[in-house]
Amino acid sequence: MQVIKEIGAFAGLASFVGLAVLAMLAFSQARDIRRLREWAGSAPERDAERKESTSAVAAKRAEELRALEQARTTEREAIDHREERRRREAGLPELTRGERLRESLSSFGSRLAEPRYLAAVFVVVLAVAGGAVYLVTQGSDNANGKGAHGKATLKPGEIEVTVLNGTAVPGLAATYGDKVQRKGFQLGAVTNSSSSFVDSVVMFERGHAPEARHVAAALGISKVRLMSADISSVSGGAPVSVIVGEEDASTTG
Repeated sequence: MQVIKEIGAFAGLASFVGLAVLAMLAFSQARDIRRLREWAGSAPERDAERKESTSAVAAKRAEELRALEQARTTEREAIDHREERRRREAGLPELTRGERLRESLSSFGSRLAEPRYLAAVFVVVLAVAGGAVYLVTQGSDNANGKGAHGKATLKPGEIEVTVLNGTAVPGLAATYGDKVQRKGFQLGAVTNSSSSFVDSVVMFERGHAPEARHVAAALGISKVRLMSADISSVSGGAPVSVIVGEEDASTTG
C-alpha cells in the first residue's frame, strides 16, 4: 500500500510537469500560428502592391520610349532646320532631289535599327521567301501544263495507250482500241476496268499529263485526270489509259 502511494505521488508530479511543458509549447505555437495567419491575410495586399509596381514600371518604360522617340524627332527636325538655314545664309539652292533622297534613305536606315522596324522587315522577308517557295513549287507542279505546248508535236506513235472497258458492254475496249490505233497511237493493254464509269476519261501517270491531253484531244474526250491506283494496276505500265464510259457505249465504232 505504501508503494502505491509513492507511485501515485510520482505520477502526479510527472503529470504536473508534463502539463506545464504542454502549456509552454501551446503558448509558443499559438504565437507562431498567429504570425502565419497575419502573414497569409496580407497576401492579397502584397499581390496588389506587386502588380501596381509592375504596372508603374511598364508605364514608366513606355513613357521613356515615347520621350526618346520624341527627342529623336526633335533632333532630326533641328538638324534639318540648321542645314536649311545654313544653305540660305550661304546662298546655296535648296536640296536637290538626289540629296533629299539620300537624306530620306539615311533616316530610313536609322529607323531600321529600331526593334519595331526590324520586326516589320523580318515579316516582309518571310513573306517574300514564302512567295518564292510557292512560285518554285507551283512552277514544278505546272511543268506538265507548260510541257503540253512543248510536247504538242509529239508523234502519236510515241505514246502508249491502254484501253479499258468501264461498262458492262462486252468487246467495247477492243472496238475503242481500234479507234486508238487508227489515230496512230501505240496500243497497249486492252482489258476491262475493275470499276464502272459513266463518262469516258483519259488518265495519266504522274509526269505524263501532256501525252494524256494529246490523246484526249485526238479522241474527243473532255475529262483528263491523274491515274488512280486501281487503273494503274491493270494498265500494263502504259503512261496513258483511256477508260470508255457508258456515254460512249453506243457511239463507239
